[in-house]
Amino acid sequence: MREIILISNDKIFLSKKKLSTDNNDTINIIEAIQNGFNIFLLSNNSKNKKNFALNIKNKITKINLKILFLLRNKKTKIFMISITPRNILFYALIKIFIKDLEGYVFLRSNGYKEYQQKFGKFGNIFYNIMQKYAEKNLKIISVSKKIKGSNIKFLLNPSELNKTWFKKIIKANLDFPRLLYFGRFRKEKGVYSLIDLSKKFKFNYQLTIAGDSNVNYPNNTKINFLGEISKIKKIIELYNSHNIFILPSFTEGAPKVVLESLARKRPVIVFKDIKHVKLNFKGVFVCGRDPISLEKCINFIIINYKKIQLSMKKNNLPTKKNFQKKLLNILHE
Repeated sequence: MREIILISNDKIFLSKKKLSTDNNDTINIIEAIQNGFNIFLLSNNSKNKKNFALNIKNKITKINLKILFLLRNKKTKIFMISITPRNILFYALIKIFIKDLEGYVFLRSNGYKEYQQKFGKFGNIFYNIMQKYAEKNLKIISVSKKIKGSNIKFLLNPSELNKTWFKKIIKANLDFPRLLYFGRFRKEKGVYSLIDLSKKFKFNYQLTIAGDSNVNYPNNTKINFLGEISKIKKIIELYNSHNIFILPSFTEGAPKVVLESLARKRPVIVFKDIKHVKLNFKGVFVCGRDPISLEKCINFIIINYKKIQLSMKKNNLPTKKNFQKKLLNILHE
């Protein structure tokens, strides 16, 4: 069995039989890689079990100095999940020990825009320095052409959809707009923007914001805040109980929530900032980030719901199985 060093910024709990983290995207990636490699893991260690778990199939070992010395004269592959200061530091330290190092960095989102949203122009410059450093020896795997990178070698659309997502599609309740945002409660995700926009609506609606326990907003008659949801059954029920999904992010690569909503035959609204995520999918609508545009888009969807759902049957959604197979093929090149 071949070996690979995996670098992740996530907090990961590792035991002899199981690995767990709060990021299901990371579980999906590790599950794919362990089907073809023994993994040496370099990540933020967690002492406690996390929401999403993976049964260990092949060997997954936390990396240490002894392992680095054993690998120093071997041709070693490395796989970095996202570019972050911590990941780049880990990568630089590994390069000190292992000279013949080759591998990949997987860009799941637009780091340039994320760092600019957080830190302004300095954030953009800082991220550019990190990415240029990574590109010197690592091949870029990107989820979108819209993500900057002079050395992008592969495009890969991540997906966690399996057969469960396509079973028993529940008829949507269309008595009034039942809007859903499911994701992290962060500035760059546009959730604060969505809350402000919804307060200006002049029609009857219900907005649910779910998926993050770090929410200090109180529930009210129009907006309902839910915490983390990790079980697929509960997540599917969440989509089923709403009729429109809104993704208000300022920056995205290939958001899995769009695929999940389309799999449950629920139309999606995104703003122009991330219009590229629409791709060729039916049922994804792009509008301006203002209450008038958003209200018009919502009303159009509710009025034409049956026609939109009919068109969504033409979507050829990527699946988890296809994603993992393509990722392994890249790593075995």
